[in-house]
Amino acid sequence: MEFLVRDARYALRQLRRSPVFAATAVLTLALGIGANTAIFTVVQSVLLTPLPYRSADRIVAINTVWQRKDHVSPRVTGPDLVDIRSQSSSIEAISYYQGGELGVQMHDHAAFTGVSAVNAGFARVFGVTPDAGRWFTDAEAKRSAVVSETFARNNFGSVPAAMGQVLRVAGQPLEIVGVLPAGFNFPNHTQVWMCYPWQPESMERTAFNYQAVAKLKHGVPVASAQAELDGIAMRLETAYPESNKDKGFQVVPLQEQLAGHVRPMLLLLMSTVGLILLIACVNVTHLYLARSINRQRELAVRIALGCSRRQLTQVLVVESLLLSIAGGVLGAMLAVPVVRLLVSLAPAELPRAGEIHLNLWVLAFTAGISLLATAAASLMPARQAARVDPIEALKQDSSRGLVGPDSARLRNGLVIAEVAAAFVLAVGAALLVRTMLALQSTDSGYKRAGLLVVDADAPATNLEQSLDATRKFAAIFAELKAVPGVEDVAGVMGLPTGKYGSNGYYSVDRLSVDTNNGAQAVFSLASPDYFQTMGIPLLRGREFAPQDSYNAPFVAVISESLAKRSFPGRDPIGRQIQCGLDAPGKWMTVVGIVRGVRQDSPAELPGPALYMPLAQHPFMATQINIVVRTGVAPGALIDTVHAKIQHADPAIATRFTTMDAMVGDSMDMQRFRSILVSLFAAVGLLLAVLGVYGTVAYTVAQRTFEIGLRMTFGARRQSILKMVLGQALVEVAIGIGIGLVVSLVASRWIAGMLIGVSPTDPVSLAAAAGLLLVTATGAALLPARKAASVEPLLTLREM
Repeated sequence: MEFLVRDARYALRQLRRSPVFAATAVLTLALGIGANTAIFTVVQSVLLTPLPYRSADRIVAINTVWQRKDHVSPRVTGPDLVDIRSQSSSIEAISYYQGGELGVQMHDHAAFTGVSAVNAGFARVFGVTPDAGRWFTDAEAKRSAVVSETFARNNFGSVPAAMGQVLRVAGQPLEIVGVLPAGFNFPNHTQVWMCYPWQPESMERTAFNYQAVAKLKHGVPVASAQAELDGIAMRLETAYPESNKDKGFQVVPLQEQLAGHVRPMLLLLMSTVGLILLIACVNVTHLYLARSINRQRELAVRIALGCSRRQLTQVLVVESLLLSIAGGVLGAMLAVPVVRLLVSLAPAELPRAGEIHLNLWVLAFTAGISLLATAAASLMPARQAARVDPIEALKQDSSRGLVGPDSARLRNGLVIAEVAAAFVLAVGAALLVRTMLALQSTDSGYKRAGLLVVDADAPATNLEQSLDATRKFAAIFAELKAVPGVEDVAGVMGLPTGKYGSNGYYSVDRLSVDTNNGAQAVFSLASPDYFQTMGIPLLRGREFAPQDSYNAPFVAVISESLAKRSFPGRDPIGRQIQCGLDAPGKWMTVVGIVRGVRQDSPAELPGPALYMPLAQHPFMATQINIVVRTGVAPGALIDTVHAKIQHADPAIATRFTTMDAMVGDSMDMQRFRSILVSLFAAVGLLLAVLGVYGTVAYTVAQRTFEIGLRMTFGARRQSILKMVLGQALVEVAIGIGIGLVVSLVASRWIAGMLIGVSPTDPVSLAAAAGLLLVTATGAALLPARKAASVEPLLTLREM
């Protein structure tokens, strides 16, 4: 310890004598360590930290899986859920849920919020206890609800004031019997949990209406539970060969279910910032090497005076440790605003974003990578120092360019490594940016500009109320169409990129539905003028009309892809089609064909779609999107539209956005990846360019005497410029070549995140190579021009 303290004091004195070197090294390490700390904070909070539920390690999700189709659904059917509950011995508690963003009506206002229908077993699975009141019982199905503390304060002023209040969801009156802690919001930011029966209402074995969660018994591993559910699935397939053919169940830890889909993206970001740290360490190593060459005479003298090589190495390692500690502290400080920026940019689909923050594990990680940086940055300089030959070192003269060839080769190798890493980062950023550009320029099949979108939820519990809601919406459409600045108005359940929608099997020409190999399509309900309002081209037939009422013959409009798949070589107009959406046993006549649309996001290809009139399916037509085509800025009409809807019915909950915003939200994850990788690639490129500049500048400084001699014997300034630039560009070209090979090998890791762009996209590769060549040339140009401006006589005289 005495030697360590002495070496630390000596290192501090040396660093004080070289403030530029120390500041540059600390800032370089801070950039690498700060970026890694910020991304690890996200990874640790999202993927590694246990869920904030009691016995969270025993909570699992149950999915449905089809082995032969290699397809997994996060939903289960009601009967399958009942069979698992009755036959499983490894499950302590099980519950189902369904819901989303719904309108909630209170005595004096209505609001959209997260609503989930759950049964009483939900509280047992999560071990949640209300802060006030109690959890509901099975006997209170469709009569009681519990709400979050946040919902209670926002809508009733306080927790006590919320107790006993009655709210309505889909027209159903529910008494608030309990208030849950503000931190609990499973699933999907739920604020209202309404009591549903212990037995699911839908008992169709082909209707995947529910999501299921369960808590395993103490000591039961996931593998054992999976084996048991495999056996249950085999028995159900034997008992129900048609509906349960090839169907199985998958037990997944809930944390994996929630965050598994973002794991590849977070690992990509960790790899990206890992390259930045590598470049930073290479830069610092280069600084050390450049500095150690100037110190070789000093080191040689110390060895000649009796200093051991171990002590010499220890001094350099301690010096590097001090710089890494300073870089780690500064990096942690830089990570705080970076984490805040990440949270602000995080897409809605990034789970647990509200839990992302620095903690002791993150600080331990920062300390660990600081030590790693110490080892990486000091290993080669310390080894080189330990190999110093006092006699040879005293013969060398760095001021005259007479340094050993090993030093030059090592510095050049480090520059090549930096350029290769920067090229890999630049290629990744270029590919992701090209993906975003491809998505933004993709034709979605509709005109999204100039569209105001209103989420509207009218309460209804029976057929009469649902029919009244459809008539009320029709009147609202007509009134809104008369508003100045409005061109068209329509309503839809199943708006592209919207929250409301459905899909499932369908059949044609009076044939029965094949639930194993049958065709599937997106189901949407639309009002008259919907296709005109959205700008979806009508290819054949007609749109829906006011006469397509509830009592009129059922009709449908299909997309061109559905027409090609189900009516190949035939005219679909006049054909019969059926689906299970609110019309069991009723066949619809195809009256029109429209162009396909990208339903969930621009990243998705247009698929089969089946459109039906809102008025003919009233039970599903009370929660809709009203789309308003405007000739002015859509936001300018929000107040007017809201006033018109409230005047028609104050109980209708509304929320406003635009089609452009919805499409943008559907690409949030791709945008998030592109922005972060591009920012980190820019940091890596900056560090690599600084490395090129430092190498060339140092080389020029070391070769000043040689350059002066060359010019004395007739070398032209232009040839000196070409010589220095040529040597730098050769190193950059080698680095790009190595980076190209690495990029091609690693392309499979990023292929799944690319849309419309090949992992070996030549434009992206060329752009990355061109950017590096231009920036590296610019970095080398200044010291090269300095070399070309050497005055030979003055240089030789000063030497």
